[in-house]
Amino acid sequence: MKISEQDKTALFLGIDGGGSGCRVRLCDGAGNVIGQGEAGAANTLLGLAKVFDEIQAATSQALAQAGLPADTIAQLHAGAGLAGLSLARERDSLATYPHPFATFRAEADAYAACLGAHGGDDGGIVVVGTGSCGLALVGGEVHTVSGWGFALSDQGSGAALGRTALHQALTEHDGIVGSTPLGRRIMAHFQNHPEAIFLWAESASPGDYATFAPWVFAAADDNEGSAMALLGRTAADIARLVEALIAKGAPGVALVGGLSKPILPWLPDQIRPMLVAARHDPLHGAIMLARSELVEP
Repeated sequence: MKISEQDKTALFLGIDGGGSGCRVRLCDGAGNVIGQGEAGAANTLLGLAKVFDEIQAATSQALAQAGLPADTIAQLHAGAGLAGLSLARERDSLATYPHPFATFRAEADAYAACLGAHGGDDGGIVVVGTGSCGLALVGGEVHTVSGWGFALSDQGSGAALGRTALHQALTEHDGIVGSTPLGRRIMAHFQNHPEAIFLWAESASPGDYATFAPWVFAAADDNEGSAMALLGRTAADIARLVEALIAKGAPGVALVGGLSKPILPWLPDQIRPMLVAARHDPLHGAIMLARSELVEP
């Protein structure tokens, strides 16, 4: 493959859109980072209008940081890894949605993360952030596990951990099991009223649930047994995703996402030999997607 001559002066934008936030990285043709930006959640399940509002807000920050005018957005070659794009419905909607860039290629967030983690070589990743999923690139084929959304899947994720912690707190409040410091802290956050949690949950997003995940880690650091048990179950869920990708032929699996580092000490010993360090982050993978639009045979 040969890079087009115009690639030397092109500007590339990598976009990492997830359930808790959107990050962008602006690079010149030589790969130098010249600007970055952050904005709100950019999961396509929240609606494409919101996704592009957040992308453009983050891109405006990156352009300003690079000292470029806002209308330079029309000259950018953008690549995006977006949560929600594992669904054909979402990909079809995005294909006809107007974008502000010179070129735009979007894939599921896990695909972009896997590209970055292994530099385009064979390998797998398990994303453990607000949501979770596993993906492996093996011999040019894409293999996925989980990632079917918060309602039915996303095991091992920050959102699932937060929801389980809230469930535990309610169970303790009702006297079904004994009280714990973590449960009391959560109930105090909701004025010790179960109905307040119920009303909150009616409109809560996965990102809202994930805000309670750090509370579980903090309680576990204080050797609180119930919190340690919650993290043990979360780690076991992640381990099963890793093992599934290895079974599909991945030579190694990298953990990526906001929970990848804090959950590491809790993972079962038997999966540690299956883990590899990510070479690059998901934004690097998104830049690879952007550059692929200017590659000539």
